[in-house]
Amino acid sequence: MVKAVFFDLDDTLYDQLQPFLTAVRTAGISGLFRDRLQAEDLFKRLRKHSDRLWEKHVSGLMSLEELRIERTTAAFLDIGINLAEQTAVQLQENYEREQKRIKLRDGAETLFGQLEAFGIRMGLITNGPVEHQMIKIRALGLLNWIDLQAVYISDGIGIAKPDPEVFQHVRLRSCFAPEELVYVGDAWHNDIVPSYQAGWNPVWLNGRKQLPRAEDSDVKYKECRSINEIMTLIHLIQKRDTGCLP
Repeated sequence: MVKAVFFDLDDTLYDQLQPFLTAVRTAGISGLFRDRLQAEDLFKRLRKHSDRLWEKHVSGLMSLEELRIERTTAAFLDIGINLAEQTAVQLQENYEREQKRIKLRDGAETLFGQLEAFGIRMGLITNGPVEHQMIKIRALGLLNWIDLQAVYISDGIGIAKPDPEVFQHVRLRSCFAPEELVYVGDAWHNDIVPSYQAGWNPVWLNGRKQLPRAEDSDVKYKECRSINEIMTLIHLIQKRDTGCLP
C-alpha cells in the first residue's frame, strides 16, 4: 500500500527548460542556435554534465560556481560552440533570476489534491544548495501542499542523489517501509535507479523521452510523459501490492 509520494523538484514539478530558454535570450546568445530543437538539445546536455559533475561538488573537489561554469561551457562545446566563461556566468545569473518566476506544471495541483484526498502524504527530495532550492519551492507554492519537515535538500542532509542512501535516510525519517513509498522524478540516473535500489517504487516522468541505460536493465519502474498520468500509475502500484491485478 502506497503511504507517501515524494517528488524530485527540478524539471519534475516545473519545466526547467522554459527559464533556461528565457535566460539564453536575455543573455543575447539565442542567435547561436539554429532553432528551438537545438536549444532543447543543449539543455539536455547541460543537465547531463550537471549530473556528471555533481558528485565532484559534493565531495569538495569543485565549488558550485565552478560546476555551473563547467557544465555550461561543456554543454556548448558538445554542439561545437566555444562559450566564453564570462558569458557562462551571465547565463547562470539570468537563469537564477528566471527561476524565481517559475510555475508548477499543468496538472500538479490536481495531483496534489488527489493524493491528499486518498490520505497519501507528500514530500520532496532534491539536490542543491538549501537556500537556492527553497527559493524555487516558495516560488511554486509547494509549502501549501507539502510540510517543510518532508522537504529533503541534499546540502541540508549531507547526502546527494544518486546515492541510494538519500532514500534510506528519507525512509527512516518518514517511518515508512520502502514498498510504501513512491518517488517521482525526471532523471534516470539521479532519480529512478537509486530510488529502486533503495526499495522504493519509482515513477519516471519522462517528458523529454530519454532512454534508460542498458546496464540498468534490472530496474523496475513505471513511466509516463505527463503529470496527469501519475495518479493512474499510483493506482496500479496499489493494485499490484493488494493482488488485484489480473
